[in-house]
Amino acid sequence: MKNIKLTNREAKILSIIKSHGTPITSTELHQITKIDKRTIMEIVARLRFKGVPIVSKRFGTNSGYSIAKDENERMKCVAMLSNQATTMMKNINGLANADLKNWDKHIKVM
Repeated sequence: MKNIKLTNREAKILSIIKSHGTPITSTELHQITKIDKRTIMEIVARLRFKGVPIVSKRFGTNSGYSIAKDENERMKCVAMLSNQATTMMKNINGLANADLKNWDKHIKVM
């Protein structure tokens, strides 16, 4: 594996995630760094793209970001992200195919 070059913000977020010990939420990362939560999510995405095995859990106990401890944990996060991508593609297709002139004529409340 080649060296991974990080920006200062990426290095800061990664350092906090690595040292936290338990999953850390974007809210907690914001409180520590004063970086807004949307930017934190973008930084995590860039770190993943660069090959850093950051996993996340969105709901329940131990929600937040952490470093994958094993293959099972990594694959659970991969499955979650794949499901999100599928949903996003459905949204993109719905928007791309929306009838801009007549969409409201087809709305039926059930």
